[in-house]
Amino acid sequence: MKRPPGITPPPPPPPPAAEPSAERPKRAARAPRPTAATAPTQATAPTQAIDQTQPLDLTQPLDLTGSLGRTRSVKVPTAPVAPGTRGGTARPAASKRPSGPDAARQLRKATAARRRFERQEARRFTQRSRRRRITLLIVGGTLAGLVLVVLLTAYSPLLAVRQLAVEGTTRLDPAAVGTALDDQLGKPLALVDYGAIERDLAAFPYIESYSVEARPPDTLAVRVVERRPVALLQTAAGFDLIDAAGVVVQQSGERIPGFPVLDLTGTEVGSPGFQAAAAVLMSLPDSLLAQVDRISGTTPDSVTMVFSGAGQRVVWGDAEESELKAQILQKLIATQDPSLPVEYDVSSPQSPVIR
Repeated sequence: MKRPPGITPPPPPPPPAAEPSAERPKRAARAPRPTAATAPTQATAPTQAIDQTQPLDLTQPLDLTGSLGRTRSVKVPTAPVAPGTRGGTARPAASKRPSGPDAARQLRKATAARRRFERQEARRFTQRSRRRRITLLIVGGTLAGLVLVVLLTAYSPLLAVRQLAVEGTTRLDPAAVGTALDDQLGKPLALVDYGAIERDLAAFPYIESYSVEARPPDTLAVRVVERRPVALLQTAAGFDLIDAAGVVVQQSGERIPGFPVLDLTGTEVGSPGFQAAAAVLMSLPDSLLAQVDRISGTTPDSVTMVFSGAGQRVVWGDAEESELKAQILQKLIATQDPSLPVEYDVSSPQSPVIR
């Protein structure tokens, strides 16, 4: 049988080992390592360099040469190569791209979806700032609208003064006060001249204080607090009616009935004696005040009064506990004959004395 060229015959088998003898066998001498001179000459098969840059063709038999000089042909079974593969490795199939009108339609849909998503994201990230801006705009617009409505309403002729209401007068004539303030008629309520009102009311000495109130749509109300006259001061020209502060509210050539005459001998208006006498007159009830003919207060603790009629006299003392003294004096007067010249001493209200 002929061998294919390039394949060397296998080496001869080793000789059979000798049978062991009964005696202890001796170790066989180690055969010398063959050298280049003694090694049998063998024909070597030519080798072929492998080009690693080229793909390996697994469909062809491989030439494997062993160290013993044997050559075997091995054929590796391979699976059928599918189209679109290279070197046995499958490549992903290219997606089929649409073309023509379908491609343009899908591109427009994708572009619209992307823009819609971008707008949604932009709205989501700016939602807080938009809410704050909307709130500020609403609040600012509301305030501006209210200011505009107030201005248009306040300065409109619809809210002009057409009526004057004077309240709180007893001795004053309300018609005279209204006539003094008629220059405010026709003005809008927001443009009423309060300085002019003060100058006009200063001509009425009976007015101690006042307040002005605008009552939409067309009324201006003036509430007056009148002075309370308490005594008369006798002067060269007649009599001056004064209040507890010494302000003259009325002048007359004759004595005004219903008010006692204040004797300022040894004192003057505004002195401590004057203030004590005025405080006593302010604390007296109307029934007692109508009976007083004269009152004097040289010092703060020496206030005395003289009743009209029989000339009964009252020693009052200071202005402290005036209400209690007035109650005790009324009870003492009720026990006495008004025609007798009696003196009542209530300077110490806990122990009153009748002389």
